[in-house]
Amino acid sequence: MAVRTPIREEHRALTRTRVLEAAARVFARRGFHGASVQDIAREAGATTGAIYSNFAGKEDLYLAVFEEHVATQIRDYTDTFARGRDLDERSRGGADHWMARLREDPDFFPLYMEFWAHAMRDPKLRPRFAAHFASFRETFAQLIEQGARDAGLEAPPALAQRLGTVINALGNGLALERLTDPDAVPDELLGWAISLLFNLLLMAARSGDVGELERLMEGLST
Repeated sequence: MAVRTPIREEHRALTRTRVLEAAARVFARRGFHGASVQDIAREAGATTGAIYSNFAGKEDLYLAVFEEHVATQIRDYTDTFARGRDLDERSRGGADHWMARLREDPDFFPLYMEFWAHAMRDPKLRPRFAAHFASFRETFAQLIEQGARDAGLEAPPALAQRLGTVINALGNGLALERLTDPDAVPDELLGWAISLLFNLLLMAARSGDVGELERLMEGLST
């Protein structure tokens, strides 16, 4: 029994990975509502029983797929930030990565919006989805604090959190605009907006008289 248990666990892990990869493809093709557990089982070459032994159902399966996406994207943003040589490269790098993702994987954001609308109507599902979604805001806030330290400045955690929320919302909002009218949102627009915001804040922080912008920052951090 001591020998068989690890083998069973390894097989279960491999099955879970195969099901997640199949689910990502099926959700992308058919959407959340259009996909079924049976569709995903066929795509994975598995039984529905194998899926239900790993996941509670279709919602749980989508959340697992989204969790994988969140983890991958956070690693990519962190790595891109670390490679930036200055504020402008760091500001634009993550934004350019997001816009490239929208261009290279056009099925992702419509699927994300479909599940978002579904989750917002379900009081039990909504907190689970929100917990994953919050990971992006927290990551952006941490990167803002790190960037401020590297520039010899101090970003209050409350301010970094709010700016992280603004950046996340800006990225999602421009993605929605691009989904509706691709020609209206050039690839560089998000990076330009974020770079502009950070350069203005940096100039204000280094100025002897920050005026109205400093009062805005103080208001955001309260």
